[in-house]
Amino acid sequence: MSTPKTYTDHALILRTQNLGEADRIIIMLTRNNGITHAVAKSIRKPNSKFGARLEPYMHVALSLTQGRSTLRTITQTTTLHAYTAPIMGDYTAYTTAAVIAETCETLTTNTPPEETPPHYTLTHGALAALAHKKHHPHHILARYLTQAMQLAGWPLTTNTCIHCGTPTPTSYHTPHGTLCPTCAHTTTTPLTPLNTQETTYLNALTTGHWDTIDKTPTHTTQKILNLILNTTQYHLETPLKTLTHLETKTP
Repeated sequence: MSTPKTYTDHALILRTQNLGEADRIIIMLTRNNGITHAVAKSIRKPNSKFGARLEPYMHVALSLTQGRSTLRTITQTTTLHAYTAPIMGDYTAYTTAAVIAETCETLTTNTPPEETPPHYTLTHGALAALAHKKHHPHHILARYLTQAMQLAGWPLTTNTCIHCGTPTPTSYHTPHGTLCPTCAHTTTTPLTPLNTQETTYLNALTTGHWDTIDKTPTHTTQKILNLILNTTQYHLETPLKTLTHLETKTP
């Protein structure tokens, strides 16, 4: 009979799911082992030793035991960063974090563990920024999605036309990518024409130029966020369920 393997890792808690009368399944992105599902036994009892350390958006260090199944068991946990309370204390930050967590899980579920550390670092940075209120939550979400989709191999915007390969400003955007003005007139794909301010904002999201991002007017940032969300769902080939709670305005 094999002995269960115990190992340690750092993790970002993405969501939880109740199991039985007192247990809970914790779905998390770990630093070294990718997306991991693990059971926290008796966590819903008043005297649970885990307490609130395994709530969504917490950053923790864990000891896990791996048995015969793919479902691990959490044996010990230590809080590294308590992001849950400040995020859940702000409704916009909370709904934004939910979209980030769902996108992260969707992008990394079938990704080899050795390829997930960049997603782990990116998601950790986004949750930390939300908790510390460094920028407006929707700006953080737009920046996160831009970077996450880039990591996944689906850049939301480029400076090259996807049809003819000609370098071009981001004049027209489609779910597939950027089109130059010439190709834009020959396609049946739905187009979103972008003005100079919108192009500047989209490029700032790509490069991480926060001075430009934070100073962009709301009507522009909302249009670009909706465009990014639509494009992200197109590439994921599935709707993001958490978007039903995200309060965005359509210009």
